[in-house]
Amino acid sequence: MRFKDYIWAIYLIVFPFYAFESGNPQIADAFGAILIFGHISEILKNIKTNRFTKSLFLFVVYTFIVNAVWMLILGEFEIIKNSIFYFYSFLMVLFLVGKIEDVSFLKFTFKAITVALILQLVLWPFVESEGVRNQMFFNNPNQLGLWALCLLIITSVITEIIKPKLLHSLIPLIIASFLIIISASRAALAGCLLFWMFYIIKSRKYLILFITIVVIGSIFIGYNYDLNLSNFTALEYNIERLQSESISSNRSLGGRGYDRIVNYPQYLFFGAGEGLYERFNETIELHSIFANVLFSYGIIGFSMFIFAFSSLLKNKLTKIVIILFLALAVFAMVHMSLRVPFFWMTCLFIVYLHKYKNNLDIDNREFLTHP
Repeated sequence: MRFKDYIWAIYLIVFPFYAFESGNPQIADAFGAILIFGHISEILKNIKTNRFTKSLFLFVVYTFIVNAVWMLILGEFEIIKNSIFYFYSFLMVLFLVGKIEDVSFLKFTFKAITVALILQLVLWPFVESEGVRNQMFFNNPNQLGLWALCLLIITSVITEIIKPKLLHSLIPLIIASFLIIISASRAALAGCLLFWMFYIIKSRKYLILFITIVVIGSIFIGYNYDLNLSNFTALEYNIERLQSESISSNRSLGGRGYDRIVNYPQYLFFGAGEGLYERFNETIELHSIFANVLFSYGIIGFSMFIFAFSSLLKNKLTKIVIILFLALAVFAMVHMSLRVPFFWMTCLFIVYLHKYKNNLDIDNREFLTHP
């Protein structure tokens, strides 16, 4: 392994440890900066690699243009800060683009992710939750939910390619799912359930294994621990949230900021920029990546962002790609997580899996037609 691979592993392991307030660089970003600036010329060459990177590059440039214009008009530097986060996340994507087809790198990444998840599981009993929801070392539970969901998806992509032993693949998947549960993030939990429903029913072997693990695990826990599941508040809270059909003020369209799209349609072509929400008599940002991109960067920016995923429509979509994309999209629809590099990198892994599956399908067809 090269030096930068170990820096990448450290980045993955320390990412969950937030030391500063949200909206500021964290500990892991120091290692991200080493990866980027230590190989900047090599990374920048990857911009033209495919439609995904080209479209995202245009989107990032456009966000700088829109935010810079509004920064000058409103005299507020904070507005440009979002574009800086996008540029940083995009550079992390470019770093991965140059590595993602290397099977040895994927195996190494799989091990690093497993270590990162096991470390959080080991530390979990020592971290006090604030109320029902647990945020571990993040600043809020939704950040934990997103991180665990992203690792669930990335791990799934890697296991589809490197084909590790079933037990080895289940360990990070189960731990990531557990962390999603204790975060009590409905969006992350919905994506997690979508994944596991597909994962279990796609094979009778997996279904039998799942039932066996649940039964043995329940017997072991019940015999060794005085555990009452009704006292597992995180699980109970998640069930109540999923069953609840009521819409509280913070879940309503207005409470999440969606109504500004209708109230201020004049911004929908070029974009209103991000920040200074007092302009719209609001104090919060739009709680959706798609809605936020549409309102902040208009139809132009939204088209660039969506076009990055157009490669998924180029060839036949496999079921696993659809499920993983939907699992991430569920979270993206109700949370603005575009400033988190892991969201961008997870998108890249899904796009790469689509390419890998189609290339594999082409190779199989050629093998069958050319004995």
